[in-house]
Amino acid sequence: MRKLESNTAADVGKELDTGKDLPAFKADIPGMSVMTLDVPSVQSKDAWNSFLQLLSLADGMVILRLNDVVDLDEEGYLAHSPFLAEVYEVVDSRPMFVVCVCKGPIRASMMMLVAISQLVLATKEATFGFPNYRHDQHPITSVALKKRISEQVQRRLALVGNALGACEAQRLGLVDFVGEEESVENEISRLIYRNCSPSKQYFMYKPDLVKAMREKEEAEDFLDS
Repeated sequence: MRKLESNTAADVGKELDTGKDLPAFKADIPGMSVMTLDVPSVQSKDAWNSFLQLLSLADGMVILRLNDVVDLDEEGYLAHSPFLAEVYEVVDSRPMFVVCVCKGPIRASMMMLVAISQLVLATKEATFGFPNYRHDQHPITSVALKKRISEQVQRRLALVGNALGACEAQRLGLVDFVGEEESVENEISRLIYRNCSPSKQYFMYKPDLVKAMREKEEAEDFLDS
């Protein structure tokens, strides 16, 4: 419910340059909601399903924290299940602003979560790559990566297998912001404050607004003549 405050007529009248007060209201508009999800690459099927359920209910800003301490999911669950394809569809169909925070090694199918994010932040210790060609990679990963890097770069990463550092990934367009862990956390706080803080907006009754704008136009025409 919007909280309306009166006594803003002078501000609106000054903005419209009418020289008089106008009946107006000021409303507090809530900002976007925020949801933070920790996403390790190695977890159970139930945990992945819980992650998908939470993501399907989210809107506004969603912060994905990829905090891996291992290089690869040896069981290859992500590569052989439809889970990532469902995640791609959810993010593509819902109104959300996804921020991906990368700390540690990001490998194989986990690269898809980086590619579908609108903003990617990484610490200097983060690395990216494909250890094995196509063996541990879900098909949707290469489709999602086209949002950020070219097919030529994807092919080279898959064939060579070298890990990319955070700065090199930023140069290729895979990462948007690189810094120390403290700098990354500060940037997250800034993004939340900028996009999720409530804002104030003025409202007027339509007849009053139309009348005020008409009087302003007539005054301008009189001065021009």
